[in-house]
Amino acid sequence: MSRTALIACLMLASAPAFAGEVPGAAPRDPGATARIAVTVCERDALTQASFRDQHGPSPQYVTANDVLAARDAGERWAQARCMTGRQHRELRERLARN
Repeated sequence: MSRTALIACLMLASAPAFAGEVPGAAPRDPGATARIAVTVCERDALTQASFRDQHGPSPQYVTANDVLAARDAGERWAQARCMTGRQHRELRERLARN
């Protein structure tokens, strides 16, 4: 696989995995809507470089627990945060159960 193809694959892999309106969120302000953006990005150098190109500074990693706690608190995140594939699978499973 060429380097360009590899970078393209990594950029696709770092696309938002969980973004936008969060079902069941409890916004702090009754008129506000909670927004949490999470991108799947592993901890390798190429994926982190792709994240920096798209979103700015180095990625801040969160867990499924962090995302659910933010949702429940009605938090809004100004920038996307990273989550490993394993944590993303856990988040999807937990959201599916709700």
